[in-house]
Amino acid sequence: MQRRHRHQPPQSAQAILQQIAQVVHNPDRDRFELWVAGDLVGVLGYSTEVSEGRPTITFLHTVLYDEYTGHGLGTRLMVGAIAYVRDQGARLRPVCSFTKSYLDAHPGIVALAPA
Repeated sequence: MQRRHRHQPPQSAQAILQQIAQVVHNPDRDRFELWVAGDLVGVLGYSTEVSEGRPTITFLHTVLYDEYTGHGLGTRLMVGAIAYVRDQGARLRPVCSFTKSYLDAHPGIVALAPA
């Protein structure tokens, strides 16, 4: 009997999730939202203040539903939020532990505010 070999799918589940994930800025709720296939699966809450004429955005918390962890979606949410900070010419104050870990692994990607 011949053994049939399974063909690998053209893309991994992680790659597909990355493609269909969308980061949306929701300024009315002071957060960035991560949407996958029409479902809200994560949020990154923030606050904004102006100090010395320059905005400072504080990342307060990041929440991702458990079933979506481990697929790079938290990073996708973080990258979208950091892009917004840079586009605003703002400084970032990381309070959230996920944000701190991300910035430790990627130093210099955004201007940081004093603690």
